[in-house]
Amino acid sequence: LYVPNDTYSLHNLSLLSALVVLVKGNPVPSALSELMTSGWTSGEELGTDGETGAPPKWEKVIKMLVHEVTTLRNQQFVEEFQKPVEEISSFSQHQVPSTPPHLSKTLCSTSNKEACLQEISRGLQVYQLLLQHVKAEYPQSTLLPSVTHQTTVLIGLVKDQMKVAEVVEDLSASERKRVLGEVSTGTEWERKTSVHAILRELRNFLVDTKRALRRMGKRGKDFQ
Repeated sequence: LYVPNDTYSLHNLSLLSALVVLVKGNPVPSALSELMTSGWTSGEELGTDGETGAPPKWEKVIKMLVHEVTTLRNQQFVEEFQKPVEEISSFSQHQVPSTPPHLSKTLCSTSNKEACLQEISRGLQVYQLLLQHVKAEYPQSTLLPSVTHQTTVLIGLVKDQMKVAEVVEDLSASERKRVLGEVSTGTEWERKTSVHAILRELRNFLVDTKRALRRMGKRGKDFQ
């Protein structure tokens, strides 16, 4: 075994030993690990939106609602149509005319906060009414009372952020009669499919609402 006797060689040997220990103890990060820790992946993709601390109250409510509405939709589909959840997309053609359209991306991506909040509030009120039809057709659901309550809570949170003069008024008696009339008639099959369509579209509306409110939060108009 050759043992170097000069100071220069001993110094190089020490550096080489330290490098071996460093590499063995702390592997050089791969390109993938660097990508995952470099902030390249956006917070929205990770579900954190790049924020720390407790999420605002509206976000907690929407998260709970999306989970409950999704579960309720799946349960109703399996029990009422005797089909596996994997076939749920085969019912996508069933629609209910009175369900609010998806939130306008143009409206809710601009700085027009009040107009977007009005659209959200109005849509949630219609869904709140349509949930009465869900209750009538699917009374055995144990999740529906919570969905109804949390929808009411969310409406209140949205209205609290609006200017008093621009708060959306509650649906009139004639509007309520029209909305419920569109789903309460028809055959048993049509009423069942309308329940499925309502729950499906409510979930979509909630996801749109979350995105819209997050955009407002990024512009310094966060809600609690």
